This record gives sequence, C-alpha cells and structure tokens, in this order.
Amino acid sequence: MIDILKIFQAVVPYLKVILVLAVAFFVIGIIKRLIRRFLSTTALPLDAQNILRRAVVYVLWFAVLIYITHELELEEIFMPLIGASVLVGAAIALAVKDALGDAVAGIFLLLDRHFNIGDEIETMKYRGEIIDVTLRKTRIKTGDGTIVVLPNGKIDSSGWVLHEKKTETGGD
Repeated sequence: MIDILKIFQAVVPYLKVILVLAVAFFVIGIIKRLIRRFLSTTALPLDAQNILRRAVVYVLWFAVLIYITHELELEEIFMPLIGASVLVGAAIALAVKDALGDAVAGIFLLLDRHFNIGDEIETMKYRGEIIDVTLRKTRIKTGDGTIVVLPNGKIDSSGWVLHEKKTETGGD
C-alpha cells in the first residue's frame, strides 16, 4: 500500500504539468485571438501589432515555464539557464538598440499622428512630402524628386516642422 502511495505522489507533479500545459495551450490561444481582435481596431501598423502580440504570448509561456520548473523542482537546473538567457537577451538588445529605438519612435510617431502621408515636413535638413511611414523608417520625397529614407528615432529626437499643404489654385 505504501508503494502505491509513493508512486502516486511521484506521478502527481507530472500530471499537474500535463494539465497545466493543456490548459495553457488553450488559454494562450484564446488570448492570442483576443489580442489580435483588439489590436486590429487600433491604428497601429501590422508589424507593431505582431510585435505586441508576440511579446504577450512570450511572457505567458515564460510564466508557464516558471511554473513547470517549480512544480517539477527543477529550479537548480533551469534558474541558471534563465539567468544566462536574460544576459544573452540584454546583449542582443544592446546590439540592436538603434533598431529598437527606431521601432519605438515609429510606434510613437504612428500613434501620435503629428503628420500623415502626403504632409510636407522639414527634418534633419530635408524638406519634402511624406510618402511612407513604417515602424522603423520614414520616406520623404524632396522637391527635386529624391526619396530620402530617415530612421524614425532620428526624426523623433531632432524634431520636425510641419508645413501647410500647398493648395491648388484654379484658372490663373
């Protein structure tokens, strides 16, 4: 009788982990769909929506992983690995900090709506019509037809001047 009890006690954590994984797949799938629906109603570009959705999903799976390591008493093995992964993540973030800065600035430029496609702006010694704004870059067509691609982080930090649109006058 004692052997069966010991076996049951040894199996229970694994059954809990299997149950948690099954529930996590289901719940995280629902959360992903809800986030997709919510973000589709915002003015964020698709690449920003994907980044936000993935960030939420990664955080949820990380929480599931922490629970599993705790339940299976694997902290001694996984905690140093998680610590090392944080260091690797920090190193990668430092390596791509300009791209991340441009992406964050792009999100703010797109959300704030200070200027739109077709507006004429002057920034960083360039003056022209905005023809495209993405998460990382803004494209401006200057008066001589040159297309200038500027990083959003530089535009945000250096500022810009929004010029009134030229109106077409008829007949003269």
